[in-house]
Amino acid sequence: MIYLDSAATTLQKPKTVPRAVARAMTQFASPGRGGYSAAMGAAALLFSCREAAADFFHVSAPDQVIFTSNATMALNIAIKTLVRPGMTVVMSCYEHNAVTRCVKAIPDITVLIAEGPLFQPEAMIESFRQHLRRADVAICNDVSNVFGYRLPIEEIAELCRQEQVPLIVDASQAAGCLPVSIEGWGAEYVAMPGHKGLYGPQGTGILLCGSQAAPQPLLFGGTGSRS
Repeated sequence: MIYLDSAATTLQKPKTVPRAVARAMTQFASPGRGGYSAAMGAAALLFSCREAAADFFHVSAPDQVIFTSNATMALNIAIKTLVRPGMTVVMSCYEHNAVTRCVKAIPDITVLIAEGPLFQPEAMIESFRQHLRRADVAICNDVSNVFGYRLPIEEIAELCRQEQVPLIVDASQAAGCLPVSIEGWGAEYVAMPGHKGLYGPQGTGILLCGSQAAPQPLLFGGTGSRS
């Protein structure tokens, strides 16, 4: 079979992936829920995954890596942390529904759309430049999931730094395929799924947080006073 839908989910995983999933399901208990070997082993593996992700994506510390169920959840955390009623948000015209629907669900906000024709990055840069002057938050993907078009994310990130506007990057199509650096971009948050270019199992995602970020939970519960 020739599989051409990896932009949605990678199907043909490396053999190490199903082996790791099977090992986790048969040898590990819930991390942080006990002091016995199966729970402690899970906690150690979870932390090593945070360290690996922090190293790979140029994050200062492992505790700035949040594991989620997918990129949509990661984006919802980032957007609902930064965007409040009354704010102005600028986003590109190539954003996924995980961004647009989340933003539009927040009441009393102004949405500015940075527009530019496909494969004409200068127009997109100029549109962001104009809108950022009156924006509170910027959101942009690295690569469009529809067109495979890579937006000029480095230049957009530089404009955000100049205007001191926090940036959320949707790296769903870039992670694992192109360089992703939260420190290099100076982004507040970078969201991605685990099941696309990272070749992980479905139901996994990552939210990278900047050193000063203070993400707010979508769901409450768990074990311990600081969970």
